[in-house]
Amino acid sequence: MSATEDRQFFQRELVEMDNLLQLSAGDPVMAFALKNRRESLQRELQQAPPSPPRPRTVLFFAGPPVLGSQGIDAEFAASALRPFLEMVKTQYSAQKHGKVGARSPRKDESEAKLLLTGLPRGSFGLELSQPQPSDFIAAEQLSDALVRLTEVLAAAADTDERFAFSLAKVSPRVLPRLKEFLDVVVEQNALLSVESGELKIDMTQERVTAARERVGATKTDDRQITLEGVFRGATLDSWRFDFRTISGETISGRIDEEIEDAKVEAMLPLTNHECRATLRETIITTRDGAQHRRFELLSIESK
Repeated sequence: MSATEDRQFFQRELVEMDNLLQLSAGDPVMAFALKNRRESLQRELQQAPPSPPRPRTVLFFAGPPVLGSQGIDAEFAASALRPFLEMVKTQYSAQKHGKVGARSPRKDESEAKLLLTGLPRGSFGLELSQPQPSDFIAAEQLSDALVRLTEVLAAAADTDERFAFSLAKVSPRVLPRLKEFLDVVVEQNALLSVESGELKIDMTQERVTAARERVGATKTDDRQITLEGVFRGATLDSWRFDFRTISGETISGRIDEEIEDAKVEAMLPLTNHECRATLRETIITTRDGAQHRRFELLSIESK
C-alpha cells in the first residue's frame, strides 16, 4: 500500500475501535483488549510515513453567473474551468521537465489531473484537488504550480512591473490561457477569489477587468542575437542556462524548448569555456511601456 493508503487504513481501524469500545463498555475484559489494540494502532499510525501534500485550489465566483451560495451557471463554470485547467497542466509539465514546446505534447500532463471535489460556501466555490495523491514529488510540484498561477493572477491585477516579473516564473504557454480565462470572467461581470495553499487573493470586478486589460496589453517581441563570453553551464532538470558576456553581464534563462536532450548534453563539456552563444531575446513590454528581457539559448559553440 502507498503511504496515503496506510494512513487511511489505520484511521479507519481507529474509528472502528472507538465504536467497539463504546459497545463493550460493560465488558471489562473485552474493553481492555480493545483499548490495547487501539493504542497499538495509534502507535502504528504515528510511525507510518506522512501522506503527500494534497494539491488543492478553490475558485470562488460571485456576481451575475452566481445565485448566492446555491448555484453557478453551468456554462460559465465549464468555460472558466477549461483554460484554467490547461494552465495547470502546462505549468506542471514545465516545472517537472523544464520545457513545454509551443506545439509539442505536454509530458506527464495526466499527473496534473484535478478532480472537482467540493463546492465550498462563500459566494460559490469550485474546489479542484487530488484527494489521494500517492507521489510526494508530483504532489509537491503540482501544489507549487497552483500557487505560482495564483501569484500570476494576483500580479496581473496589481501592477505592470509585478506582472512582468511574475511571467518569468511560468511557461510562456500560460499567457494565452490566462487571457482566455480572464475573458470568460470579465464577459460575465463576475468577481473572483482564488485560494491555493496558503495564498488567497480577492479580485473585485474592477480588478478582474484591470487584470484582463493588463494581460491583453502585454506584448512580446523576439529577436535573435549572438554574444561572446563564457558559458557557465546548463541543467537538464530545470532546462536553464547561465552565460557571462565579455562585458561582464551574466545572462540566465531557459534553453529553447525545441532543442533535443542529446543536443543539450553535448553543450555541457563547454562549461566554463569561451563560447559564442546564439540567443532569442524576448522583450516583454507592459502597458506602461516598461520593458523586461528574457533569454532562450538556441545554440552554443566554442570560439
